[in-house]
Amino acid sequence: MRNILLQICAVSLALSFHSGCTRGNEVRTTEPAIPAVESNAADEELTKQLAARCNDADGEIGVTVIHVESGRTVEFEGGKKLPLYSVFKLPLAVEVLKRVEEKKISLDQKLHVNPSDVAPGSQFNADLWRKPADKTVAELLEFSIVRSDNTSSDKLLQLVGGPAVVTQRMRALGFPNIDIVSTVREYSTNRDKPNLATTANLARLLSGLQKGELLQPSHLSLLLGFMERARTGGERRLRANLPPETPVAEKTGSGADSTNDVGLITLPDGKGHLAIAVLIHNSKLTAEAQENLIADLARKAYDSFVASAATAPQ
Repeated sequence: MRNILLQICAVSLALSFHSGCTRGNEVRTTEPAIPAVESNAADEELTKQLAARCNDADGEIGVTVIHVESGRTVEFEGGKKLPLYSVFKLPLAVEVLKRVEEKKISLDQKLHVNPSDVAPGSQFNADLWRKPADKTVAELLEFSIVRSDNTSSDKLLQLVGGPAVVTQRMRALGFPNIDIVSTVREYSTNRDKPNLATTANLARLLSGLQKGELLQPSHLSLLLGFMERARTGGERRLRANLPPETPVAEKTGSGADSTNDVGLITLPDGKGHLAIAVLIHNSKLTAEAQENLIADLARKAYDSFVASAATAPQ
């Protein structure tokens, strides 16, 4: 009995020590187990480089980089949940396209949009809805991803049954740390309920898309085509420091003190693809400095994997 009591005390002490190591009020999660991939010196060096650069964020930051074909993963605070802002439109697009595949909705289906439906956002997008209009699901999806139009996104959320439905889909697909809880209109009036995710889950979502695990080929091609055409600030973020003409499919997000970008970067010479997610929140840096930080992180990852990534097995 004395030995059993000693064992219980030892376990309790270990648990107390572990919980005492959590800093501040950070929201941390337990990521699902990922099959082990042997690390190498290049990954270790990249981890150090990313960590050093992330320490300049002057706020909260999460970064995850996955080499899609090999599964090699490098991250910094990848298990921290951070606000998505318009990045939520990526999981929304996956939900819409999954419902198309399930024959619950159609890309040709038309939705009526009134000026009263306009969600807060840029004047550039508000101008789309000066008059009542009927738009197909495909058109709304294009506006949501390519232009990051909030009105289109809210109409699509309404069509699929609301934010909780997107969260349920993410759970079903194996992403427990992507939480879609608010429409754009709802969030504009209640900032206490942001849409959240970890960069680890977002990078895994991107990797699953690239590997063809989540959508049928035609719908995947449609989504990636929209993401490749997106010009909502990504040209100053993930794309900014990459070699010209590097293919990038992305979705950005921005808040008052937050700058996000997630996407797929195609490496040259058949060296595969990088799924990369960067979320910055509560930063004291200027918006320009936050964008430069994302650009630097992307280039460091690109250079490292170009130098070390093996061509995927055929």
